[in-house]
Amino acid sequence: MKILVISAHPDDLEISCAGTLKRFQEQGAEIVSVITVAPSGEVNPKRNKHIVTKELTDSYSLSGFKYKIFNTPMHANGRPNLVVNNVTMTDLAPLIEPCDIAIIPHPEDFHQDHANTHALAWPLVRKLAQEVWLMHTVPYCFDHQFNSANLFFNIADQWQFKKQLLECYGSYFNSDDINKIYTANQYWGQQNNGILAEAFTLAKKYVE
Repeated sequence: MKILVISAHPDDLEISCAGTLKRFQEQGAEIVSVITVAPSGEVNPKRNKHIVTKELTDSYSLSGFKYKIFNTPMHANGRPNLVVNNVTMTDLAPLIEPCDIAIIPHPEDFHQDHANTHALAWPLVRKLAQEVWLMHTVPYCFDHQFNSANLFFNIADQWQFKKQLLECYGSYFNSDDINKIYTANQYWGQQNNGILAEAFTLAKKYVE
């Protein structure tokens, strides 16, 4: 099995679905990640291109997931500028592989890069993936009005692994941030009769 995750930023995968991916990896699945917004200089003085790149590398070295970084067009201010148009989609397409499951951002995420990544990825993966899942990413998922979660995976046994990946992003997450992610996983676990879970919306289901 191959699972392709298309997310906007380094750390989106770790927040939203690292535990679920670990479960599939333990069963022999190949995990491939595509990041649409390349590491760059940040407004946050604790983060810059070098720091974010190192944190990403540390996380993927630990997980064993494969990753590709899109060569994001740059804005005049020197930061990546992910826009939805035919040129961007054509440039992104070679990174999108046929797969059993594609996991992409939820279209209602309030972060523009997430919404743009969904808009770019959906036309590509709906043809190349057997199933498409929308990720529910804290805190962007809290304002979703439609496409509510209908797929839950228990990650109680994978939480420590997920926590280790989150801790790789030390310039971004502190213990309170990780606790908020844990609380969200607790909430979704209650929907799944489990302790901890990650949530998705099944957007396209394979029918044999």
